[in-house]
Amino acid sequence: MVRAQLFVTCMVDLFRPRAGVAAVQVLERRGVEVEFPGGQSCCGQFAYNAGHHREAAAMGRQLVRAFEPSDAASPSADPPTVIALSGSCAAMIKHEMPDLLERDALQRGRTPATAARWRRRAEALADRVVELSEWLDRQAVPGPEGVGTRAESGGPASSGGPGYAGASGSSTPLKVASHTGCHMRRLLGATEAPLSVLRRAGVEPVELDDAEQCCGFGGSFGLLEPDISAAMADAKLANLATARGDGVTCLVSADLGCLMQLGGRLDRQGDAFPMLHLAEAVDLADRHRLTPADIERTARSQEADPDAR
Repeated sequence: MVRAQLFVTCMVDLFRPRAGVAAVQVLERRGVEVEFPGGQSCCGQFAYNAGHHREAAAMGRQLVRAFEPSDAASPSADPPTVIALSGSCAAMIKHEMPDLLERDALQRGRTPATAARWRRRAEALADRVVELSEWLDRQAVPGPEGVGTRAESGGPASSGGPGYAGASGSSTPLKVASHTGCHMRRLLGATEAPLSVLRRAGVEPVELDDAEQCCGFGGSFGLLEPDISAAMADAKLANLATARGDGVTCLVSADLGCLMQLGGRLDRQGDAFPMLHLAEAVDLADRHRLTPADIERTARSQEADPDAR
């Protein structure tokens, strides 16, 4: 069995833990022995983007410590992949953390050798981190008995290849709107993986007309510039309204921050349109329950589905 460590992210942990549970179930169906390092913390991105680099570095050091290999019995074994439930958090670890930890060590008066060691430790973690949809896009699809089978990259919606065919219970693929966050799009360059994973789930993903525009969340930006943030969300939601008119049943994203920004804005307007984390959508597809009714139930539920296993 393949081992992997799950980086659930602080937002999933605090605001949507059922997405973390769904991710574990999705990974286990694909033959992964999931480890959850209990010492994991926020990656520090929120503080970093707000200019609080010392505090961000402290959180970064804790995250590095939590995910460092501790299997002394087999020191030569390759350390497990770290699967992240957020493209923006994965981007923070891979693109910002090595420089941040080295620079912070020097600013705190540590020796250059110590600063270099922190950089190497952060780079070692960065090399192991992969965002969930990127990982899923490279994996086999579990068959009816949980046995993996390769899926065509185009998926059932575009090529007729094997995948989760029938997940929605209809020969016509369900339409879902897909949103890719800014860090995932611009820093990770992961624009195709979420779409491919959704196609393999038996649905037709629809990108919004302004797919490359920010939703307005931006961590502390939404707090410091609420009027601009709300205007950006409304522009995104206007394009979502067009997609809804064309039949999309929900909005799916690999970043919970974006879902909270857009879902929260809709909630203030009295609109209960369902939003799903990618892990939740794939979990439903695995169980052939990616239907409008189950999407609605999952989006509204505050707890993990007791029938998920």
